[in-house]
Amino acid sequence: MPDLTTEILRSRKEVFELESEYRELYDSLSCPNVYMSPEWVYTWLLSLGRSYEAWFLVCRDGGRLAGVWPFFEYRQPVFGTGLLPIGAQVADAFDPVARADCMETMSAALIHAAADHTFIWLPLVTLDFTQRVLKPALADLSPRHLLRKRTPRFLIGLDRFANAQDFQERVFGPKTRQSLRRKERKLHDAGEVSISFLEDPSLITPWLRKIMEVELASWKGERGVGIFRSASLRSFYHLLLENLAANNRFRLAIMTLGDRLAAYEIGLLGPDTYCMHSTSFDPEFAPFSPGRLLMLRSIERCMEEKRHVYDFMQNDQEFKRQMSTHESSLWDCILFPKSTKGALVSLLVRSIHGWNEWKKRRAKPSPGSPSRTPADSNTTSD
Repeated sequence: MPDLTTEILRSRKEVFELESEYRELYDSLSCPNVYMSPEWVYTWLLSLGRSYEAWFLVCRDGGRLAGVWPFFEYRQPVFGTGLLPIGAQVADAFDPVARADCMETMSAALIHAAADHTFIWLPLVTLDFTQRVLKPALADLSPRHLLRKRTPRFLIGLDRFANAQDFQERVFGPKTRQSLRRKERKLHDAGEVSISFLEDPSLITPWLRKIMEVELASWKGERGVGIFRSASLRSFYHLLLENLAANNRFRLAIMTLGDRLAAYEIGLLGPDTYCMHSTSFDPEFAPFSPGRLLMLRSIERCMEEKRHVYDFMQNDQEFKRQMSTHESSLWDCILFPKSTKGALVSLLVRSIHGWNEWKKRRAKPSPGSPSRTPADSNTTSD
């Protein structure tokens, strides 16, 4: 029987001393959360998280590390101190990095920790974790909380298709396939087209500045919604992508037309999954749909590698619905203490949530312009 215990690490010294054990645990899991990899967590601590205090929930089995849930303390003058998962403003999922048999113990420990904080917020957790672990823990311990479905999540079951041609024939109608072929021919007529999949850090680094420039020139740059929208985020991603590549967890797909970067796609690599984190294209080449064409080649590459899933992650967008084989969801959970202050903060959060939902229902969606939040880093192509 497992001998599970939990503890809280609060100092940076303790957190950084944990890094080698964290890496060993992460690499031992069959399907760990790619957004809680050691590279994401420790790059964030060294860059965007320098001004915050770390708060790591750790689970051990007889002394051996069996689970880690990394948070940071978010202090507000009026409301007090809350907890947010590390990478809250840049990552897309916040399930803990842990063995399956530790998840329940860690969730219970986190719920109990709500008594010492104004709130604990999990902005994006997977449907599987929510149903299998979080909901039973909330039902058993009955904390004051808000749990809601945050956003759809679309996926492609790659092993459902014989090859890339089979995928296109079963996903797209004849007119769409004809349009894509026509755009690809026109793209090749415009110049020499090259597509590369880069995973070696020495090959990726020279392209980082160029992909940032492409995003800033795109509609994302104009609206300030891209992942490179600020100097601090550009610095974070520059370091993060190099660190991920150094540990075989990142792929940069690029399409060039002559000496110009036409489109790129940032992918996070799991053992048998691929998460499309962000993609963008040079607006000058928009008539050729370079982002969509590059994405199709990326899907083909994943099929060749025998990966099981191509994951679009969050946000409800038409191209994701069209290309996906199945839908899941990402959930949002906020825990509050059972106190007068906790009741007031809960009431305030619920009122804000209700107001935002009312505005969403009244707002008319604008084609091609998805709603964004600070935690939304997954973006559309074209």
